[in-house]
Amino acid sequence: MNEIISKTIVIKCDKLPPCVNFIENKIKEFKIEPLRWSIVDIKNNELTLNVNGYIL
Repeated sequence: MNEIISKTIVIKCDKLPPCVNFIENKIKEFKIEPLRWSIVDIKNNELTLNVNGYIL
């Protein structure tokens, strides 16, 4: 079974508030299958996320 990882990532978002599908697709671009995530910071059009999930 794969190990669960925790990672902080930054994504760009042109439209606020972002939809869940948009955020989860961006997380998958980092090769992570998200289990849980949260937005921890917003600056201009950049969202900082804390993500927990499996490596794809």
